[in-house]
Amino acid sequence: MRIALAAQGLIPAKGYGGTQRQVEWLVTELVKLGHHVVLIAAPGSSHPMCEVRHAVSDAECRAAIPRDTQIVNLHAWKVEVPFPTLNTEHGYVPDYPRTQPNWNFLSARHAELHRRRTFVYNGFPVSAYRLAASKNDHLFFMAAIARAGKGLNRAVDLAKKFDFNLDIAGGSRWKLLGRSKTRREGVFFKSLSGRYRFHGMVDGEEKLRLLGESKAFLNPISWEEPFGMAQVESMLCGTPVLTTPRGALVETVDAETGRFFETDEEFARGLAEAANLSSQRCRQSAADRFPIEKTAKAYLELYARVLDGEALP
Repeated sequence: MRIALAAQGLIPAKGYGGTQRQVEWLVTELVKLGHHVVLIAAPGSSHPMCEVRHAVSDAECRAAIPRDTQIVNLHAWKVEVPFPTLNTEHGYVPDYPRTQPNWNFLSARHAELHRRRTFVYNGFPVSAYRLAASKNDHLFFMAAIARAGKGLNRAVDLAKKFDFNLDIAGGSRWKLLGRSKTRREGVFFKSLSGRYRFHGMVDGEEKLRLLGESKAFLNPISWEEPFGMAQVESMLCGTPVLTTPRGALVETVDAETGRFFETDEEFARGLAEAANLSSQRCRQSAADRFPIEKTAKAYLELYARVLDGEALP
Protein backbone atom coordinates (compact mmCIF):
# COMPACT_ATOMS: atom_id res chain seq x y z
CA MET A 1 0.00 0.00 0.00
CA ARG A 2 1.21 3.51 -0.83
CA ILE A 3 0.51 5.68 2.21
CA ALA A 4 1.10 9.35 3.00
CA LEU A 5 1.17 10.23 6.71
CA ALA A 6 0.99 13.93 7.55
CA ALA A 7 1.71 15.36 11.00
CA GLN A 8 2.16 18.91 12.21
CA GLY A 9 5.35 19.46 14.18
CA LEU A 10 8.90 18.17 14.08
CA ILE A 11 9.75 14.48 13.67
CA PRO A 12 11.65 13.04 15.49
CA ALA A 13 10.05 14.89 18.38
CA LYS A 14 12.13 16.74 20.95
CA GLY A 15 10.85 16.97 24.52
CA TYR A 16 7.17 15.96 24.60
CA GLY A 17 5.71 15.70 21.09
CA GLY A 18 3.25 12.90 21.82
CA THR A 19 1.49 13.04 18.44
CA GLN A 20 4.77 13.27 16.57
CA ARG A 21 6.17 10.23 18.40
CA GLN A 22 3.10 8.19 17.55
CA VAL A 23 3.41 9.10 13.87
CA GLU A 24 7.14 8.34 13.85
CA TRP A 25 6.58 4.90 15.40
CA LEU A 26 3.63 4.18 13.10
CA VAL A 27 5.72 5.01 10.02
CA THR A 28 8.48 2.68 11.21
CA GLU A 29 6.10 -0.23 11.71
CA LEU A 30 4.25 0.30 8.42
CA VAL A 31 7.54 0.25 6.52
CA LYS A 32 8.60 -2.91 8.38
CA LEU A 33 5.36 -4.51 7.19
CA GLY A 34 6.34 -3.77 3.59
CA HIS A 35 4.30 -0.65 2.83
CA HIS A 36 5.57 2.41 0.96
CA VAL A 37 5.23 5.46 3.20
CA VAL A 38 5.87 9.16 2.59
CA LEU A 39 5.96 11.28 5.74
CA ILE A 40 4.86 14.92 5.60
CA ALA A 41 5.97 16.97 8.60
CA ALA A 42 7.50 20.29 9.65
CA PRO A 43 10.74 21.57 8.07
CA GLY A 44 13.74 19.86 9.64
CA SER A 45 11.90 16.56 10.05
CA SER A 46 13.53 13.28 9.02
CA HIS A 47 12.96 9.55 9.21
CA PRO A 48 15.55 6.89 8.38
CA MET A 49 13.07 4.51 6.75
CA CYS A 50 11.04 6.65 4.36
CA GLU A 51 10.93 9.75 2.19
CA VAL A 52 10.10 12.90 4.15
CA ARG A 53 8.50 15.99 2.64
CA HIS A 54 8.11 19.26 4.53
CA ALA A 55 5.01 21.41 4.96
CA VAL A 56 3.78 24.16 7.27
CA SER A 57 0.59 25.27 5.49
CA ASP A 58 -2.49 23.50 4.19
CA ALA A 59 -1.45 24.25 0.62
CA GLU A 60 2.04 22.83 1.21
CA CYS A 61 0.56 19.74 2.81
CA ARG A 62 -1.69 19.10 -0.20
CA ALA A 63 1.17 19.71 -2.63
CA ALA A 64 3.49 17.33 -0.76
CA ILE A 65 1.25 14.30 -1.22
CA PRO A 66 2.64 12.08 -4.03
CA ARG A 67 0.30 11.63 -6.97
CA ASP A 68 0.40 7.84 -6.70
CA THR A 69 -0.69 7.84 -3.05
CA GLN A 70 -3.49 5.38 -2.32
CA ILE A 71 -4.48 6.77 1.07
CA VAL A 72 -3.62 9.77 3.25
CA ASN A 73 -3.64 9.58 7.04
CA LEU A 74 -3.79 13.09 8.54
CA HIS A 75 -2.67 13.56 12.16
CA ALA A 76 -3.59 17.01 13.53
CA TRP A 77 -3.93 18.48 10.02
CA LYS A 78 -7.48 19.74 9.33
CA VAL A 79 -7.25 19.97 5.56
CA GLU A 80 -9.24 18.70 2.57
CA VAL A 81 -7.14 16.60 0.17
CA PRO A 82 -8.14 14.95 -3.15
CA PHE A 83 -7.30 11.42 -1.97
CA PRO A 84 -9.02 8.77 0.14
CA THR A 85 -8.32 10.01 3.67
CA LEU A 86 -8.33 8.89 7.28
CA ASN A 87 -8.33 11.75 9.80
CA THR A 88 -6.88 10.91 13.23
CA GLU A 89 -7.90 13.27 16.03
CA HIS A 90 -5.39 13.52 18.89
CA GLY A 91 -6.96 16.35 20.90
CA TYR A 92 -10.14 16.92 22.84
CA VAL A 93 -12.20 19.20 20.57
CA PRO A 94 -15.74 17.78 20.51
CA ASP A 95 -17.25 20.93 18.99
CA TYR A 96 -14.91 21.10 15.98
CA PRO A 97 -16.98 21.03 12.75
CA ARG A 98 -15.74 17.88 11.01
CA THR A 99 -16.77 18.33 7.38
CA GLN A 100 -14.16 15.79 6.25
CA PRO A 101 -15.23 12.12 6.30
CA ASN A 102 -13.60 9.19 8.08
CA TRP A 103 -12.45 10.24 11.53
CA ASN A 104 -10.49 8.04 13.90
CA PHE A 105 -9.89 8.60 17.65
CA LEU A 106 -7.51 7.29 20.29
CA SER A 107 -9.86 5.36 22.59
CA ALA A 108 -13.49 4.31 22.85
CA ARG A 109 -14.16 7.13 25.31
CA HIS A 110 -12.36 9.67 23.08
CA ALA A 111 -14.55 8.63 20.15
CA GLU A 112 -17.73 8.66 22.24
CA LEU A 113 -17.09 12.21 23.48
CA HIS A 114 -16.83 13.31 19.84
CA ARG A 115 -20.03 11.41 18.93
CA ARG A 116 -18.11 8.81 16.92
CA ARG A 117 -17.24 5.13 17.28
CA THR A 118 -14.00 4.47 15.38
CA PHE A 119 -10.77 4.37 17.38
CA VAL A 120 -7.28 2.88 17.44
CA TYR A 121 -5.23 2.86 20.62
CA ASN A 122 -1.81 4.48 20.54
CA GLY A 123 1.06 2.02 20.29
CA PHE A 124 4.60 1.89 21.68
CA PRO A 125 7.91 0.24 20.75
CA VAL A 126 7.87 -1.97 23.83
CA SER A 127 11.58 -2.84 23.68
CA ALA A 128 12.45 0.86 24.14
CA TYR A 129 11.14 0.71 27.73
CA ARG A 130 12.59 -1.28 30.60
CA LEU A 131 12.26 -2.05 34.27
CA ALA A 132 14.48 -0.11 36.66
CA ALA A 133 17.04 -1.93 38.77
CA SER A 134 15.48 -0.48 41.94
CA LYS A 135 12.55 1.63 43.14
CA ASN A 136 12.48 4.71 45.38
CA ASP A 137 9.62 5.97 47.56
CA HIS A 138 8.83 8.99 45.34
CA LEU A 139 5.75 9.51 43.23
CA PHE A 140 6.16 11.01 39.77
CA PHE A 141 4.00 13.69 38.12
CA MET A 142 4.56 14.68 34.48
CA ALA A 143 2.59 17.11 32.32
CA ALA A 144 4.09 18.85 29.31
CA ILE A 145 1.14 21.26 29.11
CA ALA A 146 0.65 23.63 32.05
CA ARG A 147 -3.10 23.14 32.08
CA ALA A 148 -5.02 23.17 35.36
CA GLY A 149 -6.88 20.02 34.30
CA LYS A 150 -3.62 18.05 34.44
CA GLY A 151 -3.88 18.18 38.24
CA LEU A 152 -0.61 19.64 39.49
CA ASN A 153 -2.38 21.49 42.32
CA ARG A 154 -4.04 18.25 43.49
CA ALA A 155 -0.75 16.37 43.22
CA VAL A 156 1.03 18.95 45.39
CA ASP A 157 -1.73 18.80 48.00
CA LEU A 158 -1.70 14.99 48.09
CA ALA A 159 2.07 14.91 48.56
CA LYS A 160 1.81 17.21 51.56
CA LYS A 161 -1.19 15.44 53.13
CA PHE A 162 0.21 11.92 52.73
CA ASP A 163 3.85 12.86 53.31
CA PHE A 164 5.58 11.61 50.17
CA ASN A 165 8.22 13.12 47.90
CA LEU A 166 7.01 14.21 44.48
CA ASP A 167 9.15 14.42 41.35
CA ILE A 168 7.61 16.85 38.85
CA ALA A 169 8.55 16.94 35.17
CA GLY A 170 7.27 18.43 31.93
CA GLY A 171 8.63 21.96 32.12
CA SER A 172 10.36 24.44 34.37
CA ARG A 173 8.78 25.42 37.68
CA TRP A 174 7.97 28.82 36.15
CA LYS A 175 6.33 27.28 33.09
CA LEU A 176 4.25 24.73 34.99
CA LEU A 177 3.16 27.22 37.64
CA GLY A 178 2.80 30.31 35.48
CA ARG A 179 -0.73 29.91 34.13
CA SER A 180 -3.37 32.17 35.66
CA LYS A 181 -5.47 29.47 37.35
CA THR A 182 -2.35 27.82 38.77
CA ARG A 183 -1.29 31.18 40.20
CA ARG A 184 -4.71 31.70 41.74
CA GLU A 185 -4.47 28.28 43.38
CA GLY A 186 -1.20 29.30 44.99
CA VAL A 187 0.64 26.21 43.75
CA PHE A 188 3.95 28.03 43.45
CA PHE A 189 4.16 28.81 47.15
CA LYS A 190 2.76 25.42 48.19
CA SER A 191 5.48 23.67 46.18
CA LEU A 192 8.45 25.50 47.74
CA SER A 193 9.00 22.62 50.20
CA GLY A 194 11.95 20.31 49.70
CA ARG A 195 9.59 17.40 49.13
CA TYR A 196 8.94 18.74 45.58
CA ARG A 197 11.65 18.43 42.95
CA PHE A 198 11.17 20.00 39.51
CA HIS A 199 13.07 18.26 36.69
CA GLY A 200 12.05 20.40 33.72
CA MET A 201 11.29 18.81 30.35
CA VAL A 202 12.67 15.27 30.44
CA ASP A 203 13.23 12.83 27.60
CA GLY A 204 15.31 9.79 26.73
CA GLU A 205 17.25 8.13 29.52
CA GLU A 206 16.26 10.69 32.15
CA LYS A 207 12.55 10.10 31.50
CA LEU A 208 13.00 6.32 31.58
CA ARG A 209 14.88 6.61 34.87
CA LEU A 210 12.24 8.76 36.54
CA LEU A 211 9.41 6.58 35.27
CA GLY A 212 11.09 3.33 36.22
CA GLU A 213 12.41 4.24 39.66
CA SER A 214 9.23 5.86 40.97
CA LYS A 215 6.86 4.10 43.34
CA ALA A 216 3.89 5.22 41.25
CA PHE A 217 2.90 7.66 38.50
CA LEU A 218 0.52 10.26 39.97
CA ASN A 219 -2.09 11.48 37.51
CA PRO A 220 -4.98 13.35 39.25
CA ILE A 221 -6.48 14.75 36.04
CA SER A 222 -9.81 16.56 35.88
CA TRP A 223 -10.29 16.53 32.11
CA GLU A 224 -11.22 13.94 29.49
CA GLU A 225 -7.82 12.49 28.55
CA PRO A 226 -7.91 11.22 24.92
CA PHE A 227 -5.40 8.44 25.64
CA GLY A 228 -2.59 9.13 28.11
CA MET A 229 0.81 8.32 26.60
CA ALA A 230 2.87 9.08 29.70
CA GLN A 231 0.70 6.79 31.78
CA VAL A 232 1.28 3.83 29.44
CA GLU A 233 5.00 4.64 29.27
CA SER A 234 5.03 4.44 33.06
CA MET A 235 3.35 1.02 32.94
CA LEU A 236 5.92 -0.19 30.39
CA CYS A 237 8.61 0.79 32.89
CA GLY A 238 6.88 -1.31 35.54
CA THR A 239 5.46 1.64 37.49
CA PRO A 240 1.73 1.62 38.35
CA VAL A 241 -0.53 4.59 37.75
CA LEU A 242 -2.66 6.34 40.38
CA THR A 243 -5.26 8.30 38.47
CA THR A 244 -8.75 9.69 38.44
CA PRO A 245 -11.25 7.78 36.24
CA ARG A 246 -11.43 10.36 33.46
CA GLY A 247 -11.34 9.93 29.70
CA ALA A 248 -9.41 6.99 28.28
CA LEU A 249 -7.77 6.11 31.59
CA VAL A 250 -10.72 3.84 32.44
CA GLU A 251 -9.66 1.78 29.40
CA THR A 252 -5.88 1.88 29.67
CA VAL A 253 -5.42 1.33 33.43
CA ASP A 254 -6.33 -2.17 34.65
CA ALA A 255 -5.92 -4.09 37.89
CA GLU A 256 -2.30 -4.96 37.07
CA THR A 257 -1.25 -1.43 36.16
CA GLY A 258 -2.81 0.92 38.69
CA ARG A 259 -5.66 2.17 40.81
CA PHE A 260 -8.35 4.83 40.44
CA PHE A 261 -9.28 7.46 43.02
CA GLU A 262 -11.45 10.52 43.39
CA THR A 263 -11.47 11.19 47.13
CA ASP A 264 -8.42 11.43 49.37
CA GLU A 265 -9.53 8.26 51.13
CA GLU A 266 -9.60 6.39 47.81
CA PHE A 267 -6.15 7.76 47.04
CA ALA A 268 -4.79 6.43 50.34
CA ARG A 269 -6.12 2.94 49.55
CA GLY A 270 -4.78 3.07 46.01
CA LEU A 271 -1.34 4.17 47.19
CA ALA A 272 -1.17 1.28 49.62
CA GLU A 273 -2.34 -1.25 47.03
CA ALA A 274 -0.01 0.07 44.31
CA ALA A 275 2.98 -0.79 46.50
CA ASN A 276 2.02 -4.46 46.18
CA LEU A 277 1.61 -4.53 42.40
CA SER A 278 4.21 -6.52 40.46
CA SER A 279 6.47 -4.42 38.22
CA GLN A 280 6.80 -7.35 35.82
CA ARG A 281 3.03 -7.90 35.51
CA CYS A 282 2.47 -4.15 35.20
CA ARG A 283 4.85 -3.99 32.25
CA GLN A 284 3.49 -7.15 30.66
CA SER A 285 -0.11 -5.95 30.76
CA ALA A 286 0.81 -2.74 28.93
CA ALA A 287 3.10 -4.58 26.51
CA ASP A 288 0.32 -7.00 25.59
CA ARG A 289 -2.29 -4.30 25.05
CA PHE A 290 -0.38 -1.38 23.50
CA PRO A 291 2.44 -2.56 21.21
CA ILE A 292 3.02 -0.48 18.08
CA GLU A 293 2.62 -3.65 16.01
CA LYS A 294 -1.03 -3.95 17.06
CA THR A 295 -1.62 -0.24 16.35
CA ALA A 296 -0.15 -0.46 12.85
CA LYS A 297 -2.32 -3.46 11.95
CA ALA A 298 -5.42 -1.64 13.22
CA TYR A 299 -4.56 1.37 11.05
CA LEU A 300 -4.09 -0.87 8.02
CA GLU A 301 -7.56 -2.30 8.60
CA LEU A 302 -9.01 1.22 8.65
CA TYR A 303 -7.09 2.14 5.49
CA ALA A 304 -8.55 -0.90 3.74
CA ARG A 305 -12.08 -0.01 4.84
CA VAL A 306 -11.71 3.56 3.54
CA LEU A 307 -10.31 2.30 0.23
CA ASP A 308 -13.25 -0.09 -0.05
CA GLY A 309 -15.53 2.94 0.04
CA GLU A 310 -16.81 2.52 3.59
CA ALA A 311 -17.76 5.67 5.49
CA LEU A 312 -16.41 5.15 9.01
CA PRO A 313 -19.11 5.54 11.67
